[in-house]
Amino acid sequence: MDETGTNGSSKGSDGSRQPVHLPVLLRETLAVLELREGLVVVDGTVGAGGHGRAIVQAIGPSGQLVGLDRDSEILGSARAALAADATAAGAGARISLHHLSYARMREALAENGLTSCDRVLLDLGVSSLQLDRPERGFSFMSDGPLDMRMDASAPTTAADWLATASEKELADTIFQLGDERYSRRIARSIVQIRRATPIVRTRQLAEIVMAALPGAARHLRIHPATRTFQAIRMAVNDELGELQRGLQAAHDCLVPGGRLAVISFHSHEDRLVKHFLRAHFAVVTKKPIEASADELRSNPRSRSAKLRCGISRQEAA
Repeated sequence: MDETGTNGSSKGSDGSRQPVHLPVLLRETLAVLELREGLVVVDGTVGAGGHGRAIVQAIGPSGQLVGLDRDSEILGSARAALAADATAAGAGARISLHHLSYARMREALAENGLTSCDRVLLDLGVSSLQLDRPERGFSFMSDGPLDMRMDASAPTTAADWLATASEKELADTIFQLGDERYSRRIARSIVQIRRATPIVRTRQLAEIVMAALPGAARHLRIHPATRTFQAIRMAVNDELGELQRGLQAAHDCLVPGGRLAVISFHSHEDRLVKHFLRAHFAVVTKKPIEASADELRSNPRSRSAKLRCGISRQEAA
């Protein structure tokens, strides 16, 4: 998901403004998945349940939703949203949620007595509910500890990674995962500063990045630290490695004719998905589906989203 901030807000029970999570490309995702009653669907990145709620209604009381997420905290939001929505709609679909990476979807299916599924959805990136919590350290919009772990039980925080990565590793990561042309300047500055003081706060890192950039690069459409934060987050959570493993898991778990839909937000992710689908699936989306003008107006975080879908080749054979 987009790195820059929240989707909107609503009033909570105490009158405070609460972040609203808007599922990206919802209508388009439902269309390519071709959901119907009775299907077993894996939502590998269930998040706050945005896509899951629509899936539950589509698969009905005879269907089953198996939701996974690396973030145990966000699963509580998903559980409440899915339970309330299923009850209100009278759908009654079976729902099970698991604190697991989508690369381990076979384990989640096995816990439900299943060996396969009919559909898999992966919505990659970081949730607005994570971005809006300063203590999670994903965003520079508010100061917080430099954490960035999607799974809070993982051993390495962003601060840990920054403290130990070599200058070359820093520069390569920021360039490759952040598409940051000034990656070497930023890496050099990080190494110089960490010799004198640990880099442990989000705003501290954002200021380091800002100071390392030439003047013209500090006044772009996006915040100058956006690309660096994205790259570090992707490295800390091994997001490309997880995606490779998750795509293979989806391929292995889908029934013949099963459909895999993936929403990516980064060029490297989209490239991985495109090549994997071409190698192992009958491709439904010859070109990635992007957000409509209406969605871009209502949900700016959808601007970099790309949806691809494929059908298990066994069906096409």
